[in-house]
Amino acid sequence: MAGVGWSLLDDWDTWGVFLALSAINLLVLLVRTRFGGALRTRVQRFLRRISWGDRVDWLDWKPLTAIAALWFGGFAAFHLLSGQYGCLPNGLISDPLGELDSGRAFWAGRNPFESVPYCGTTLTVPYGLAAVLLDAVGSLGGLIGILVVWGVVALSVLALTGRGLPSDRAYVTAFVATSILYVPLISAEFSGATNAIVPVTLLVSVSLARRREVLAATVGGFLSTARFPSLFPVLGSTGAWTRRRFVAFSVAAGAFLAATALSYTVWGSGFAQSVFLTQVARRNNSLNFYGILLLHNALPATAAIEGAEAAFVLAVVVAVFFGVRSPVRAVAITIVGVALATPLLSFNFLVWLLPVALVGARARWWLWGVAGVGWINANLGLATWVPSGIVGPTEVMDGLLTVLLAGLFIDLWRERRSGPLGPTGIDAPAEATTTHPVSSGSRESSTEERATMAEENRDPIPGPAGSYPDTLRRGTGERD
Repeated sequence: MAGVGWSLLDDWDTWGVFLALSAINLLVLLVRTRFGGALRTRVQRFLRRISWGDRVDWLDWKPLTAIAALWFGGFAAFHLLSGQYGCLPNGLISDPLGELDSGRAFWAGRNPFESVPYCGTTLTVPYGLAAVLLDAVGSLGGLIGILVVWGVVALSVLALTGRGLPSDRAYVTAFVATSILYVPLISAEFSGATNAIVPVTLLVSVSLARRREVLAATVGGFLSTARFPSLFPVLGSTGAWTRRRFVAFSVAAGAFLAATALSYTVWGSGFAQSVFLTQVARRNNSLNFYGILLLHNALPATAAIEGAEAAFVLAVVVAVFFGVRSPVRAVAITIVGVALATPLLSFNFLVWLLPVALVGARARWWLWGVAGVGWINANLGLATWVPSGIVGPTEVMDGLLTVLLAGLFIDLWRERRSGPLGPTGIDAPAEATTTHPVSSGSRESSTEERATMAEENRDPIPGPAGSYPDTLRRGTGERD
């Protein structure tokens, strides 16, 4: 255990970032509780001190994205200049270089999914057509082009978070931006950036659905080819569009199947093996209850297990399709169900859950707990204790994360019909009266008025919890 302690001291910077961001993210949550009045006043005072004038309407997704871009660019430049994005020893794979080689294989007319030439050997690329097309575009600019393309994907999460909400945009975007699932994972690790394609797919679909359901289904279905599990939330959410639910479902499924069929026609069984079959049968490690079995090599890759997983996810999709009338809540329930069912829940995959933050305050508290436990288990349990032969704490954290995910899933489902519905299937604000602290005093304002203020981003910390209703109810190289 002494060696473990020294290892933690050696990684003091990593753990310092984790503790700092977890505390900031917790502060963002606390200022919306009934006990957060003093904190809220201090936060407002601090924001006004660093503002130009007495208004804080500048604090929206733009400066937060700029900060994340600096973070991503700094880490990318460091890794690039230090050679960490080149050919690595001991069979280690550089994800950006693998993406670059896949994109180049696409332009050369070779298979960009299987037997991709890489540093004197070959690798498989487990991402579908949408991701490979992004690799192809990025490869035109070399390794820097790959970093730029996937950096744009990662950074777009914050802008899309705001677009997915009719109100309260600044606050929810601030929560996502300070989550350890976003910074540092998405904005500092390339594997986290590539996994950001899943929340981007879901947020794009939800945002488009507010105006054009069929277009949302088409785009969501095609983007789901990048990481096929994201298709399930897209399909489930189409049930929220009451008048066109079956059309939207068919369009989303059709777009995914058409892109998949095209890929299979052009690149054959190697495509299906890399993107689907190999991924379904992978047994590395997992942060949910499957991780306990994997630690003891007790989870074989059998058709029965994989069939049970598929049956559970499909049952969730059907239940959500017919039982949930909020697109955001439908996406949240389904993606949490996928996280419970997959035996390959790495910490990188937890970024798939970011759209859950749009549902409401209770869901954000669950998400904060999931992120914290997942981080500690991935960076301490699996990275430090398990290699030292200490598996007990990891098993406990696997069980704890499963309980948190199950609690979040049940909580989301119990509230699936909360509140009256707006014309697009998005939960409409309820009538209420709340007290809103403004600068040197307070006034009474209706929920509708407060939602309008948040819409305009005039105050990113607008009052206590409940002030807003839940308005939106890879050779063989393997990579996450």
